[in-house]
Amino acid sequence: MSELEQGVAIVVMALVVLLLVALLLLIARLRGAQQQQLQAQSTMQADLRALCHAAVQVGERVNRMEAELKGLHQRQQELGVRQDNMVYSEPLEAGFEQAIKLARKGRPVEELMELCNLSRGEAELIAMMHRLEPRG
Repeated sequence: MSELEQGVAIVVMALVVLLLVALLLLIARLRGAQQQQLQAQSTMQADLRALCHAAVQVGERVNRMEAELKGLHQRQQELGVRQDNMVYSEPLEAGFEQAIKLARKGRPVEELMELCNLSRGEAELIAMMHRLEPRG
């Protein structure tokens, strides 16, 4: 082999060695990047698990709050009905009391019906019952 051929062979071998070193460095970088990606993936999986857990807890809390709201709504309706009954029963009681007073004064049934908003039967019954009572 001539010196030229030996020189070319040395240069080729040097280039092959340089390529191998570059290839090894590239492989090392890729492994480092792979490790970073695996770590990031692991972190993302942990975050996703935490978010899923939080979503379940929020869902359970929403269910509890909906049940509580339903109970409060029912309670509010019950109280509203009671209040309506109280509002409507008080004037009726006051009307009956006024009718009794008027009946005791001897007022006619038509006047009891008109002033106290009573039916004829109610007014006649009150007049009959309270006109018979001794006035004291």
